[in-house]
Amino acid sequence: MAEIRDGLTKIEFVNYLKSLGIDVRLNTKARGHCGFCTDSRIDISKNLSDERAIEVLLHEFAHYVHFKLEPELRKTKGSLRKLFNTENIEIIQDELFQITLLVFDNTPIRKLSVMKDSLAKKIKEERNFIKSFYPDFQSAKKFKEFEKYIVHSEAKYLLKYDKVLIKGRWFKKDRLITVGTIETDFPEMPKVFMSYIKMKSLERRRKRLNTRISKIYGYLRQPTELFARFFELICTDIEAVKNLAP
Repeated sequence: MAEIRDGLTKIEFVNYLKSLGIDVRLNTKARGHCGFCTDSRIDISKNLSDERAIEVLLHEFAHYVHFKLEPELRKTKGSLRKLFNTENIEIIQDELFQITLLVFDNTPIRKLSVMKDSLAKKIKEERNFIKSFYPDFQSAKKFKEFEKYIVHSEAKYLLKYDKVLIKGRWFKKDRLITVGTIETDFPEMPKVFMSYIKMKSLERRRKRLNTRISKIYGYLRQPTELFARFFELICTDIEAVKNLAP
């Protein structure tokens, strides 16, 4: 890797960045990222390949340029109006997002989407099982039969948490109850009610996945990220940019 870094230090682009007064560091931890940029410094992770390091360097330099144009960028996430002199910012944003999806490694989103689909299937199975006992059951409405039963059971805590420590009283010991061990924790509970608790747990997990996916997309749609990935691709595959962002 040191040999690769020695090669990178000699390329014209790195020398150009240094001529601008930028401190380019190619063998760092990059603060836990592939790359990191400040007002006068660019860090590139030592764990990247030669080719990937150049791509990240382009990306971080785009951030550097954007910071110079909009000093308030770190607080506001920036805008595209100082970068593109046009009234059609909405169209520009849509085109840049298509570029971002091409450049961005979509593996995390794909994995989360697969997990989300799996949860949706399990939720449907639990819901169908409940409906086999209560045909009028609807997830969005109160499950009256269940609520009458659960009010007297410690399992009610599992409607909000997947794992709960029940503090013992008097001579009783503390005991841990979980959604995953509900059959042994509450053997007397009707299976249809166990299914309802499991369904609620699965819905909570799906909601958390949706939140994670939304955060990723929110990050990718930030103007500074849209511009950086646009710059990264236009320097490496200009024909792809022409096709995606006419």
